[in-house]
Amino acid sequence: MDNIVTFLQGIHTNDNKEWYFANRNSYVNAFNTNAIYIQTLIELIGKYDINIKYLHLAECSYPLFRPYKLKLDNRIFNDYLGGFFARMGKSSGFAGYYYQISPEPSDSGGSLLAVGIFNPSRELLDRFRRNVQENGSQIMELIKATGFELLERDKFTRLPKGFNIEREYRDLMLQRHIMLVKRVGIKWFYHDKWMENTARQFRRCKPFIDYLNTIVEQHILDLKASANDYTENSSELNQNNY
Repeated sequence: MDNIVTFLQGIHTNDNKEWYFANRNSYVNAFNTNAIYIQTLIELIGKYDINIKYLHLAECSYPLFRPYKLKLDNRIFNDYLGGFFARMGKSSGFAGYYYQISPEPSDSGGSLLAVGIFNPSRELLDRFRRNVQENGSQIMELIKATGFELLERDKFTRLPKGFNIEREYRDLMLQRHIMLVKRVGIKWFYHDKWMENTARQFRRCKPFIDYLNTIVEQHILDLKASANDYTENSSELNQNNY
C-alpha cells in the first residue's frame, strides 16, 4: 500500500506529464499492486454476486489519465486508484461496487467505498425518479440497510419538471449520480483484512444493486424495442417508396 500512497501523493502535487513520465516506474508498480487488489475483490464479491465472478482486470480498472466523461475538475491525472465491479464491466451502464484509494489531500473525494451508477443518462435517471415516485419508501429502506449515504457531490439544485415528490424523498430526486458512499479514510486500506472487510460492506449493498439493475434492464429492453420499431417503420417506408 505504501507504494500506492507515495505515488498518489506525488501525482496530486505534480499534476503534469513531465513528472508522470519521470516517475512512470512508480506508477507501474502502484498499478500492479492495485491490480492484485482488484483480482482479489473480483473473487470475493463473486462469491455472492455471480455477475462479478468472471470479470477481468481491464473491465474494472481506470486509466490514470482522466477520461473526459469522468472529468470532475481541471486535473490532468487522477490522484486516486481503485476499481469498479459491475455486471458486464465498467462501461456496461449497470450498477456496481467501487472502492477508491486517495490519500489526503485529494481532489477526488478522498478514500471511500461506493455503490450505484455514476453519471447515468438523462433517460435512465428519469426512470429512476419515476421509481422513487412509485416506490420511495422501498428504495429508502434499501439505502438504509446498506449503511452508506447518498453522494452529495454534483447534486441538482432544483427538482426536475413533471415530478411530484414527498419532502422525505427530495434528496433522492436531486441526485445527478445514483450513488451511495461510505467515506473510510486511507487507514481503511492499511488493515490486513481490508479487502475482506470491503467485500463484506458491499454484500450489504447487493439488494440495492439488484434493485437498480432491474431498472437498468428494463431501460435496455425499452431501448431495444424502440430501435426495433424504428427499423420496422423504416423498412415499411422504404417498401412504400417503390
